[in-house]
Amino acid sequence: MASHTRLSRRQFLRRAALGGAALASGILAACGSSPTTPAGEAPASAPTQASGEPTKIRALMWSNGPVIDENFRVRNQMFNEAFKGQYELDLQLLPYDQYWPRIDLAYGSKNPFDLYFFDVQAYGHYKAGLLANLQPYVDLAPELMNADEYPVALYDAWRFDGSNLFGLPENIQVLALYYNRDLFDAEGLAYPDETWTWDDVLDAATKLTKRSGDETTQWGMDVGVMDIWWGAQTLAWAMGGGFFDKIVEPTKFQVSDAVNVQALQFLRDLIFEHKVAPTKTQRSATAQDIGIFQTGKVGMFLDGSWAISGFQDVSFKWDMAPLPMWKDKRVSAYWLGGQVIPKDSKVIDASFVFARWSTTTYQKTMATNHDWIPIARSARESEEMYVGQPAGLRQVLNTIEGARLGDFYSRNNQQIFGEVLLPTFDQLFLGNITPEEAAKRIDEEANALLAKG
Repeated sequence: MASHTRLSRRQFLRRAALGGAALASGILAACGSSPTTPAGEAPASAPTQASGEPTKIRALMWSNGPVIDENFRVRNQMFNEAFKGQYELDLQLLPYDQYWPRIDLAYGSKNPFDLYFFDVQAYGHYKAGLLANLQPYVDLAPELMNADEYPVALYDAWRFDGSNLFGLPENIQVLALYYNRDLFDAEGLAYPDETWTWDDVLDAATKLTKRSGDETTQWGMDVGVMDIWWGAQTLAWAMGGGFFDKIVEPTKFQVSDAVNVQALQFLRDLIFEHKVAPTKTQRSATAQDIGIFQTGKVGMFLDGSWAISGFQDVSFKWDMAPLPMWKDKRVSAYWLGGQVIPKDSKVIDASFVFARWSTTTYQKTMATNHDWIPIARSARESEEMYVGQPAGLRQVLNTIEGARLGDFYSRNNQQIFGEVLLPTFDQLFLGNITPEEAAKRIDEEANALLAKG
């Protein structure tokens, strides 16, 4: 699996100013904020094409690097060959920081793309009444709701109105604990597995950390994505907490609850109290341009399943395990990937054919190519899926069923991400503020933004 959606997206969000979000807000305002598509709206018919001409579908996806991009080009070609004479897909790829501005400009010019891939920004399009309700199409494709094949219970997060799907999932990702087998072997330590708790992680990290005078020459771990709100929240979940009250249209941030502060304190202590993980400054100095885990100087690293391909060319042996438990409970985060279709597309029927094909027929190819984690169980659990992959991947993917969505959906979520969550977590893990101060700031500022809507 190559460097997927979440890597590009999260790197972008962590350093993003709100220029792109502000542009999106302005264009959505220009488009108007009409009510969302009625639940009972019938599927639209494709426009009449010239005799013998296939229905053309304009689609957009963000670029994820050479391997994934090439797989998307192959997918485009496979679809066009499978439906030759009926449909012709033109799938364009853009850097993530250009992706949403291009989509919003297309909406603003009344010429939207016919299909594009979902991320949290698309929820703002739903709120502006720009997305087609896909439920009537899904109702005519019952195989898509086969609970033996698809994790349909997890789809509820995309039922933005509580009843209807406004996007069709095609892939899924979860968090994992990566580890350097060579460093574990050198210390004679057992490898992490599905039984490991955060206490086990701390114990191993302490033994793996090496110092020469005042200099740390080897880190027991790096907190990785746990210094981002959606990573840290998984520990709060396992402790019995949670940073906000619900995923779709949260009404209250509650990071100041004692259990949530405890989670932040535990993660921060790994860096500043136990000193088994580098500070952000030390991470940058150690990692330079290749990523700190890839240096071979870190025993464990927390990241998403999307990071697998980034570790393929390292010079040491490595593997992965499920996210650690807090005592006896584990709650991982998951993310859905898939497509949405603008309600003003003139080829909604044809666009849904591509989405449906990607979620069914293409799933085996997705597993074989190791670019995404397929949403279909038969592909996800196939032998092809695990050829050449780390041994612990099966255990990691087994955590999908108990995972919770690692996002929240509100009209101004990008503003909350950019103005509150990202800078506050940066300050927390730079050591400039305490967990209590960070929690108080998030609750006050995020709840004020929620109130504004």
